[in-house]
Amino acid sequence: MRKILPLCLLAMVPAFAFPQMKKIAESAMFPETEDGFGRILQLKNGYTMLIVFPFRRGVDVPAIDIKIYDAKHKPKVSKRLVPKYGKLDHNGGIEAIFESNGDAVLLVNDINKRTPTLHRVVIDGVKGIFKKQDVIATIPEVTVGKAFALGFGGVPGPGFYVHKDPNSDLYAVTTLNSMTPDRNKRLEVALYNGEHEEISRGFYHSPEDKYKYLEYIDMAVVDQTVHVLGYAYNTRRSGGKENIMVLGTLVKGDTSVDVKELDFTHDLELDRGLLKYNPATEKLMMLVYVTKSKGVNPKGYTRLIYIDPATRTQLAADDIFPEEADIKSRELFGRKADYEGRPVNFFLNADGSFAVVYEDLGVRIWQSSTIAGSTGTSLSGGTRMNTELKDLAVSMYDANGKIIKSYFLPKRHYLWGGQPRAFYHAHRAGRATRLYKGDQYKSFAFINGKDKKILLFNDVEENTKRVLKGKITTIMGVGECDAFYFLLEGEEVLPKREYVYGDAVKRKDHNLGLFAVGDYDPVNNLYVTIKADAEQKNIRLIWMEP
Repeated sequence: MRKILPLCLLAMVPAFAFPQMKKIAESAMFPETEDGFGRILQLKNGYTMLIVFPFRRGVDVPAIDIKIYDAKHKPKVSKRLVPKYGKLDHNGGIEAIFESNGDAVLLVNDINKRTPTLHRVVIDGVKGIFKKQDVIATIPEVTVGKAFALGFGGVPGPGFYVHKDPNSDLYAVTTLNSMTPDRNKRLEVALYNGEHEEISRGFYHSPEDKYKYLEYIDMAVVDQTVHVLGYAYNTRRSGGKENIMVLGTLVKGDTSVDVKELDFTHDLELDRGLLKYNPATEKLMMLVYVTKSKGVNPKGYTRLIYIDPATRTQLAADDIFPEEADIKSRELFGRKADYEGRPVNFFLNADGSFAVVYEDLGVRIWQSSTIAGSTGTSLSGGTRMNTELKDLAVSMYDANGKIIKSYFLPKRHYLWGGQPRAFYHAHRAGRATRLYKGDQYKSFAFINGKDKKILLFNDVEENTKRVLKGKITTIMGVGECDAFYFLLEGEEVLPKREYVYGDAVKRKDHNLGLFAVGDYDPVNNLYVTIKADAEQKNIRLIWMEP
């Protein structure tokens, strides 16, 4: 009996030591694209596509690099395609990448000759060839005078917005032409089916024609009906300071958007928001960040509003906050270290429960000057803003909106470019990620599995222990970083972290995860991302089972 018991305990060890992120397959290595856009897309047939839009200095011809792997993760296609749209640079963007009928659909915003144009590109998901290329929306030329109004007149910028329905092949496109003098022609909504046929199209009318400015916030598709959330306002110069959120509805076959003011949002100073439909509760959920101060680091609060999609009336509203994360932040970093994270995404579950992810978005302002002479006269100076993506918090809620648990995940990621705002992570979902100066490695992924919720990001190993002492190292470059994951379960507010690819000390190297371009398939519980050696410029795809 004395011999049997130890043997039984040894037999149990693998069950407890088995990694949460199980490697299924890896691709061969290939060169990394360091400047451009990129995205991974898992198709319903089990195929995987890596789609990259490289920026090539001195080359005016645009390119799309495609890699396709079959259901067994074997390479099938590797080629460069030349699309019809013009040269793509940082002024343009990939507004959406999604699957439709087994193909990849790319919606590309090409700002050619100051005329924003939305191109639709359909690529065969098996052969990697063009199946369709057309233009589905344009905005008139942005002249110098119009650009001045955008920069100094408080006019919201023109643009395109795309929403793919997660429950069907339907997708909606909203065009914001903020420069047109007709207030009722500034925002146009179109709905398409999986065959890329237009189902409905209509303009979003200003309520009673009383608001000069209209901004797009978000949209959701419910049974071939598009719900579009907007922010209508006036300034003191344009008829008296006033603002309100409006919800427009475009029903299948309609030629105009029916707009209703949401009276319960009157005079809320809105930063940004999200709109999602919860099939389990049959309610629209509107999550917004309301600011209470001005400046580059505005203070505010998060409000969750439940709306009846039929009547567009408020059913309930709650101001939410990850209190357990706030307590843990002060416990680790001092009594003045209040948690100031803003909502960046939220995720729905099949049973109606959901998770809200917060991130502390701190803007750093750098001022520099050149000093000359004994008097200390400043001959030149400048100001630069950069963002530090700081501590994360995740709150779990049941279907009734009751908070179950919050988790706190300290980190410091310094961005060399861009100033993300509230909900930036949600707005990036479904689009291509900007690849620039290594910033693409300074983001997180949230795997919303049926039974597991996992968060991943890159960090240095020393922060594992430094955080417990109330200290933390800021990540400027990623050469010493490794990929970590956090299983969000249990009662501990500060979850334990583990290496995604195994202990770096034992490997004697550093491996990163390009989580910003990864894709999770909840049906097959398969997560695909890019694995990179921090010291090399070669990368590979890796398929993992959470």
